[in-house]
Amino acid sequence: MSGSAYHNQKPIYNNPACEQQKQVQILKLNQKQQQEEQLIRYYIFENLQYFINLIYSLKAVNEHFQNDPQHPMKIIARNKIVLQSNLSNSIQYDQQYQYKSDSKLYQVLQQEKLNAKQLLEQLSPELKEEFQSYIDAYKTYSLNQNIQMCSQNLEQTNLQSKFDQKVLQSVINSISSVDQTTQQFKEQKIYNRPKMQDVILKAQNYYEKTKQQLDINFPNPINVEQESNQSLNSQAPKLKLKQKQKNSIGIKKKIYKDSINQHNKKS
Repeated sequence: MSGSAYHNQKPIYNNPACEQQKQVQILKLNQKQQQEEQLIRYYIFENLQYFINLIYSLKAVNEHFQNDPQHPMKIIARNKIVLQSNLSNSIQYDQQYQYKSDSKLYQVLQQEKLNAKQLLEQLSPELKEEFQSYIDAYKTYSLNQNIQMCSQNLEQTNLQSKFDQKVLQSVINSISSVDQTTQQFKEQKIYNRPKMQDVILKAQNYYEKTKQQLDINFPNPINVEQESNQSLNSQAPKLKLKQKQKNSIGIKKKIYKDSINQHNKKS
């Protein structure tokens, strides 16, 4: 009887409900894996994008103040790069700790850091030469296979600290923009690795915006002088004409005066 009961019992591995449950669990695990992979890419490449943006921004600042090597804006622009590198270092250290116990995700993390390094290598030779120290530091502290916590020092400036409502609002807007981008990613759960041409396009836009702000807030003395000279040159013909007219009137007055004097003498 016990043997008959055993033969009538269906093996658990052939139970359709059990198989379906296993498939659902596998699907959820795969989805979780994919989401974590997207998150890894998001933090690596979004931080890299902003780092490259700041490199292009520093390039614009250096060009604008090329005749003023000690201008405080140069130090501020350099410090922004260091701050971004420090932030990225903290994030990558956290990711390394988070995924070290998961061999698959840890492998994805290491591979994406290699991919990010390859993107950096595609920067123009001129940029790599001018900003080599910052690029090397970013590779070491944010894209290395074994990340160590490291906070790079900022340069000291002589600028006095003061409350500025516009600066505060700018910071708030930047934070809101980052929060919005992060929220969009969380909702869509999709983040594709960027192509180099897209990275450069965003960085060039950042470069142009930096130039516009510099022209507004710090008019270039060279450009101001050129505009002044152009204005004087454009007014020169009018001034010459007025001077000729003035001279002509003076000559006519002199002739008239001389003729009167001669007439009086004859009389």
